[in-house]
Amino acid sequence: MEILVDYKNRGAKVEMILDINGLERAEGIIKQIYPDDPNPYLELQDGRTIVEKTIIAINGVFRPAYAGC
Repeated sequence: MEILVDYKNRGAKVEMILDINGLERAEGIIKQIYPDDPNPYLELQDGRTIVEKTIIAINGVFRPAYAGC
């Protein structure tokens, strides 16, 4: 979550690998982060919403717990 907040505050583009019943990519500028939601998520400027727990990598930095890499 800290990485997401940093990219949002800087207005920097994020490139993510998501695990949603298989791997897929997403990229864009983070418009808003909803950390207090029961299922925390973020919204990109294009309107796409991404559940935080589906993100396995952000700009090449993988979650330590992801065993698939």
